[in-house]
Amino acid sequence: MAPNLIKACLFGLASGSCVLAKPTTAGCPGLTVSHEGTPAGTFKNISGIQIYHTHPPRSAKPGKINTAILYVTDIFGAADLQNKLLADSIARANYAVIMPDLFSGNPVPANALSDPTFNFPAWLARHPVSESDNAIATTIAYMRNELGVQKIGAAGYCWGGKYVPRFLAAGQGIDVGFIAHPSNLATDEIMGIKGPISIAAGDLDDAFNATSRRTAEDILFSKNTTYQTSLYAGAPHGFGTRVDLSNTRQKFAKEAAFLQAVTWFDAWL
Repeated sequence: MAPNLIKACLFGLASGSCVLAKPTTAGCPGLTVSHEGTPAGTFKNISGIQIYHTHPPRSAKPGKINTAILYVTDIFGAADLQNKLLADSIARANYAVIMPDLFSGNPVPANALSDPTFNFPAWLARHPVSESDNAIATTIAYMRNELGVQKIGAAGYCWGGKYVPRFLAAGQGIDVGFIAHPSNLATDEIMGIKGPISIAAGDLDDAFNATSRRTAEDILFSKNTTYQTSLYAGAPHGFGTRVDLSNTRQKFAKEAAFLQAVTWFDAWL
């Protein structure tokens, strides 16, 4: 996307001329977020992992050749409607998007947060770091070796916000990263980041609170990393993928974080 178009879209967010949620957005082609609808992509079994593939529409302008986005999901997984719709939204911004199932068909159920009987510690025990590491490493190898992708951007949400930094370390396969409201992101994982990283945070997120944000920024600054952080008012944990659409602050935060991710990839991939 041309820099003047990016500036026009950013200005439009404030002026009201570029509203992300509408199906067509004059002056901002492709920069729309789907909150509902039918997913456009398909799943393929790659080395025993179900991987969702979604591509730019045929009417879109040509994207960057041999460039794609690895979408690393939250705990609700690749089969979740909101994750598929957000992956499709990124695809409409002229990126092929590849989203693996990190949990071997056993993500957290969509209603788990409102179900007091759901045993989250037991679920966590069944899904160690090594499981997601393996799914992501397999997907990166597939993107490089079979799809011919030369530059990989990665978008990680919640659970995925821990793993994008892990694979943004030197030699791990990701070139550019974006994360929103990361969970369990460790100091050594931030220290290991080598490529450009953009972080979307919410001021109501206890999982990535003010102390965590400051720690991440201090580390990235000390390492002279290319980074960006954006803080959204009234945004709870999970705002990058699922929000109360009747809440203006939350709706804006989700849509603005999407724009943050796309413009970051446009600049650095």
